[in-house]
Amino acid sequence: MLFCIILICSQTWAEDEAAANFSGYVKSYTLWQDALEVSNSEPLADEQWQSQNSLRLMLDYFPSEQLSVQLHYEIQPIYRTKPSALGAGGPFSTLSSIDNRYRIKDFSNPDDGDHWLFLQNLDRLNLRYSTEQGDLTIGRQVVSFGSARFVNPTDIFVPFALQTLNQEYRVGIDAIRYQAALGDFAQLDMGAVIGEDAKKENSGLFLRGRDNWDGRDVQGIVIALDQAWLIGGGLETAIGNYGFWLETAYVDAEIEIDNTEVRYWRHSVGSDYALNERWILMLEYHYNGAGSDDPQDYLALLAVQPYQQGGVYLLGRHYLIPALNWQASPLISVNGSGFFNLEDDSCFISLVADISWSEDLYSDVGVYWSRGEGLSLDLAVSPDPAALQFGSEFGNYPVSVYASLRWYF
Repeated sequence: MLFCIILICSQTWAEDEAAANFSGYVKSYTLWQDALEVSNSEPLADEQWQSQNSLRLMLDYFPSEQLSVQLHYEIQPIYRTKPSALGAGGPFSTLSSIDNRYRIKDFSNPDDGDHWLFLQNLDRLNLRYSTEQGDLTIGRQVVSFGSARFVNPTDIFVPFALQTLNQEYRVGIDAIRYQAALGDFAQLDMGAVIGEDAKKENSGLFLRGRDNWDGRDVQGIVIALDQAWLIGGGLETAIGNYGFWLETAYVDAEIEIDNTEVRYWRHSVGSDYALNERWILMLEYHYNGAGSDDPQDYLALLAVQPYQQGGVYLLGRHYLIPALNWQASPLISVNGSGFFNLEDDSCFISLVADISWSEDLYSDVGVYWSRGEGLSLDLAVSPDPAALQFGSEFGNYPVSVYASLRWYF
């Protein structure tokens, strides 16, 4: 029904190009994943092929100079040769998150274990009122923060996981947001995020200020959730021929674990350098105070506040993240990056080549490869899969190889 309404509206508004813009894309990913092995037990997931497809329809409508309406709707038909017991939203899934607590109401996307899975996503639906003083946006929209390139400590509202294939558009959340221009570069950004059923425990407030001081982009932010608060900031600048960034956040959560409050720091610091017009080298260090230096703690961490509401997805503490971008030709680029957990000696490597066939047609070929000690099950303790133990963080990720075709209209 919504699809038909969008198509009818797009044809009606197409007559007035100044009043409406209609666009979208069709994407198809073919994915092979290796089995997810478990020592002393059956595989947690079998080797499988997937066909992940996506149709995204995007409408921007401008009824007046000050008002605009944004609507993005996406449908994803997915075929799996071996549906996993972990489900579509499992910890090693390459799909974008289908469990979003920062939406008042959302489509139900049940996974009943069949080969076919259909996901719906009303990703944008907002009204914006713009004046010379600022913009007021009400509805489903993008709320993201950060200065770092790979891990953003201040970006806690539904960040992408490492292995997500389609990362072109950030996941929309429900919010009321006002962005006020205070000068040529200064901005005050404030708002309320309204979560599931508009309940206090699923919602939050944020206040961010940003400015440019002598060529240095600086920002500070405060976020208040029902059970935690965050204070942080970031810096982006150039030091000689090197780009430099720093982002930090401190979180104080009210939930107690073993009678101790959850308080932690997260930091990201990095630099990039253009070796020449074709090669760019990047390096980032990330500290995750919410994580652990013991892999046996990893499974329990997934159930606590930082991982449920705080946007934390890395399980260890110290990470080194190198990346290299190569512009092989005007139409071909190759990007490689690695997440190295410095304490459990595991790593996650991503290598992808992007090819432009025309102005509207693109394709990708990529591989995710990981190294480290995998999952294990101590049968002497319990045969229950809930008793699984992590041997390392990234050693559990299955090898994934994929190819995609993307058409934009």
